[in-house]
Amino acid sequence: MNVIEKFVKTVNLMDETILVPCRLMDLKVGDDQDPSDKHLKKKPSVQQTLDSTDLFQIYSMLKNVKDGLLWGGKSQQSEDIQETILVPQLSIKGHIRRPSTVSVASTNSSTSGLCDSDSEAGSGNENDSGIEEVVQEECRTERIAHDFQRHLTGLTSSIRQMTEAAQYLTWRYQHDIGGPV
Repeated sequence: MNVIEKFVKTVNLMDETILVPCRLMDLKVGDDQDPSDKHLKKKPSVQQTLDSTDLFQIYSMLKNVKDGLLWGGKSQQSEDIQETILVPQLSIKGHIRRPSTVSVASTNSSTSGLCDSDSEAGSGNENDSGIEEVVQEECRTERIAHDFQRHLTGLTSSIRQMTEAAQYLTWRYQHDIGGPV
């Protein structure tokens, strides 16, 4: 929660600082106008992650992610844009198959790590005492907890990178307009 709160505060500060977002258009991280040598020594991950990325795209992405975190999910506008990109308009009558929203990797990761009891459960023993079911359920809960921890670690890392990106954009905008850095 602290990482999310810091991200939201940093994006809000970025939004308050960047009064004319269109000034970010056609500027890129690491371009000739980027005097970030001193700044990037403190935060090398910004340069590595965002090198040659358009600043206006970063600004828009950060605002959309913040809104998604605060209001839960995608906005209708971003869904419309995604559908336009992913599902081309066809002149064929009938149904258009849309890409699945279920992550194949997530479903595979929850079933890929079989426990010893999982492989023994299919042995065909009709006189089951029920003990294997308890072990199997414990294995599932451990797997779910492990998957959650792995995804939480990745999410936390991504939010920290986006917080650094918002700090960089704020700094860069202030530097480019000659304001206090």
